[in-house]
Amino acid sequence: MEVVGVGPNPRYFLTLEALRRIERADLLVGSESLFRELDGLKVEVELDLSDKDLVTWNGSVRSVLEDVAPRNPVVLARGDPMYMGVGKLASALFEDVEVVPGVSSLQALLAKFGLGFHEVESHVNLHSRREIKKVVEEVRAGRTTAVLFGKVRPAELVDELERSGVEVEVLAGERLWYEDERLVRDLEDLRDLSHFTVAVLKRKD
Repeated sequence: MEVVGVGPNPRYFLTLEALRRIERADLLVGSESLFRELDGLKVEVELDLSDKDLVTWNGSVRSVLEDVAPRNPVVLARGDPMYMGVGKLASALFEDVEVVPGVSSLQALLAKFGLGFHEVESHVNLHSRREIKKVVEEVRAGRTTAVLFGKVRPAELVDELERSGVEVEVLAGERLWYEDERLVRDLEDLRDLSHFTVAVLKRKD
């Protein structure tokens, strides 16, 4: 199994190695929206997915990976597959998983605001509401915290932060490197963003 990162927007961040892996694949696994973006994309060559089997994420990520594993797929991941992504799960489930890194959404956000990875001290992936309290605890403790929203909308985290009384500084981006990208620095503005968002939160001194 190969797990390949294509960046937050493959139009700009698809690497030559990622392109090579996609071209030679017989089976690709990814989201419908990602397949639409890749099909016909012109980088140095035009990608044509018409002769490939395409499997989308219908069902749990784990069950899809288990179903396709015997067929030696190339699994496509937005951003970097090892940044709280499918690469970590695949590596835990199977032997002989090769990961091709990509640019993560956090890298893309930090670059927009001139920050480095070393300035982020904690990372929380909001796959469920249970992790919201962890974000609040990390920020309250003074740790600069990166948040990937996943299935939790930013408004839910904003509500919890306001209830906690913790004052925070916000850097957040929705649909980074797309034409409709939105960047915000205010907690109330974060409320209006979708779950296609990454944020960095820091307690105000």
